[in-house]
Amino acid sequence: MYLRRNKVRCGESRRTYLSIAHNVWWSGEGNKKAQSRPIVVASFGVEDQVDVDLARDLVAAVERCAPKFQIRRGEGKEATMRIAQEIRKIEPFLKVLASRKLGLAQHLPPHPERMAILEALIRDKLSDPADTTVAAREEAILSSLKTHLSA
Repeated sequence: MYLRRNKVRCGESRRTYLSIAHNVWWSGEGNKKAQSRPIVVASFGVEDQVDVDLARDLVAAVERCAPKFQIRRGEGKEATMRIAQEIRKIEPFLKVLASRKLGLAQHLPPHPERMAILEALIRDKLSDPADTTVAAREEAILSSLKTHLSA
């Protein structure tokens, strides 16, 4: 998985969107040759509103926490689509974590501990993706992190 930048034209201006993507080998309907194509697992939104360094850390944490499926040769697309289905359930939560407005990077410790905290947050959310009340409230996420870090 990697942090994908997708540049889109909006009239005279351009916007760049960030997302989590994974490349898989597959061929389209009329094509006999397989190609590497990206599958977007989750979207962070417009780059201007995203903390890019934290988004990179979130990509690594999502990759470690994503469900693991047995993959046989030629089944990469289907397995990636199943993983994407699970991760998209927590996409609003990931968007809030990566937003510059939240400023989560300022509250997290340096890297080894930061990655452990992000992985714990993602694992917790993946275990109960139906709980969307916390995903929408930035203040709730910050207060939850502060209590975990002070303990």
